[in-house]
Amino acid sequence: MIEINSALSQDNIIELLNNFNEEGLTFSFKEKKGIKLIFETNAEDLEAACKLVKSTIKAQPWGSVLYFNVVPAK
Repeated sequence: MIEINSALSQDNIIELLNNFNEEGLTFSFKEKKGIKLIFETNAEDLEAACKLVKSTIKAQPWGSVLYFNVVPAK
């Protein structure tokens, strides 16, 4: 699982990752806790998955100016 902490554009992030499928890597929204969005993933390397998610969000028109962080869930 991974966590994305973002106060803005949460609906956009959820939609983006729920529809993400690159080389069999998928994410599914699990729950929201305040500004924290938690996603389940089939990724084995969570650090690499976090980097991919961050670059995918930054590539969006609304994501390039968004302040957020992506970390493996505890």
